Parts: sequence; structure tokens; C-alpha cells
Amino acid sequence: MTKGFDCATKLTLTSASNLKKEGFEYAARYLGNSWKTFDQQEAGYIRDAGIKLISIFQKSANHASYFSEEQGRRDGLEAFNYAKSVGQPAGTAIYFAVDFDVSDSQIPIIQAYLRGVKETLQLYKIGIYGSYRVINAMKDQVDYYWQTYAWSRGERASFIHMHQYENNVTVAGVNIDRNEIFKEPGHWTAENKPNEVPASYYVNADTGAYVTAMDAKSATNCKGTVKAGEYFVFNTSQGMLNVTKQQGVPGSWINPTPTTIHIVQSGDNLTKIAKKYHTTISHIQAKNPDIKNINLIYPGQKIEI
Repeated sequence: MTKGFDCATKLTLTSASNLKKEGFEYAARYLGNSWKTFDQQEAGYIRDAGIKLISIFQKSANHASYFSEEQGRRDGLEAFNYAKSVGQPAGTAIYFAVDFDVSDSQIPIIQAYLRGVKETLQLYKIGIYGSYRVINAMKDQVDYYWQTYAWSRGERASFIHMHQYENNVTVAGVNIDRNEIFKEPGHWTAENKPNEVPASYYVNADTGAYVTAMDAKSATNCKGTVKAGEYFVFNTSQGMLNVTKQQGVPGSWINPTPTTIHIVQSGDNLTKIAKKYHTTISHIQAKNPDIKNINLIYPGQKIEI
């Protein structure tokens, strides 16, 4: 059996090396910008320890109301940007999680979500993580399959690439879930190193420009504005990005997931606001549950983007 694990713990070269000594060949880690995600430095630690890296994208994904075609579009674009920012090689996989007990009647919303992902995810192949029911329903709709024993009621699909069979165990001081690897799962390899050419990143809305990564993370010492548009990534640190219009030349540090507050002005409507920030009305409503009627907003109202 080829051994793999997934975890929410940030790995160091020491912890990755210790897990390699325990016989693990694969590590599945989260893309993004949170306490549980990895950066380019950690990807290097995992590679240097001789472990193959597998990318996961999961924000919520643990309840049916999360899933829709529009959410899939947003997640596909976000996963693409994060994968590029950590240097994930093109042609490798990103696994999108379906982390709850899906019923037969809920399968169509998962299929719609994946259609959305396919519209916006570029360069990378798509994997799905979920129960036996999810994996079977998505057969031939994605590139890679990762089944969890949870909610699978003892059944296992015959065509899967990975099987998660035990949760919440501690090995070499790290809390992990154990996995069996049956087929090549779309991983990064020691030879398949991160891109040397700076990754690109699409800034969806005007955001603060900062001198250092620490400034961007704490939203202090703002020196100006980075306009919405496509940029090269010069460097990454602490989950922050240094973006530039001139490849290979330092630019400004930004927080890739800042919170923007729009103050409603006279004449504003949600269509105009969504267009201004390169987002959608449904996304604005999801961030602002107090907006029950999209035609009822008022001057002075604060809307989170």
C-alpha cells in the first residue's frame, strides 16, 4: 500500500521529513490564505523531504447551500490564482471538496458546481473529494477521484485514485488523516518543481498597495492603490502577494483576500456595484445576508464585498 496523508497543519522541513520517515509518500494540503493553507516555502519543504504534494481547495463545502454553478465559477478562479501564486505546475490536479453527506436529490447541485469550476479553472486538472455516492455520481465528469470513508457506509468505488480511510490521528507529532494511494493522483513531484517564471494573478477589485507583506497583512502603511486587472507575481510571503506589471521587477504587496466596504451612494444599485468590483449580485448577497431584496438598498448603507 502506498501511504498518503492530508492535514490542516502547516509543515516544516523537519515535520515533513519525519512523516517521510514514517513511510508517507504523498501529502495533501490546502490552497488558499488561512491558518490551514500552504505557501510556496512549505511546498519546497515538502518537496525537499521527498514527499509528493497534492493540492486541495476547500473554503466551506460542508453543507448543501454552499454549492451552485456560480460558486463553482468563483472557486475555480480563486483556486487558479492561489495555485499560480504558490508555483503549482500546470497539468497537475486541484481537488475540490464535497465535505458532507450528500443525498441523491442533492447530486445536481454538485454537478452544477463542477460545471462552474470548469468554466474558470485554467491550466489545472480537476479532482473531486467526497463520499461513495458523490464519487460514483461524478464518474467521467472530472479527472481525479478521492473518496472518503465518511458517509460511504462501507462501500468503495473501484476507479478511485485515493481513499481516505482514517481521520484525526497523530503521527510524528502532526495531526493527520490517513490515505491509501491507488493511482497517480495528479500530484507535484520532486522533478516537477514550481514555476520559475512569476505566476500571474487577477486582482478582482481595486485594493490597497503596501510596502511590505506585513503591512499588507495588517492593512497598515498603505502607499496607494493596485487597480483591478492582471499582474505578474514577483514574490509571496505570509499569504500576501507582491504583484507587478513588469515581469521580474518588484511591485506592491497586496492582501489577495481583503474585505472591501462599499458605502452606497445616491443612484447606486447592486448591478452597478457588482460591475464596479468585478463580482456578482449573488456573491454580494451571500456576503450581506441582510440584503433580502436586491432592489432595496439605501444611501449610506455599508455593503461588504
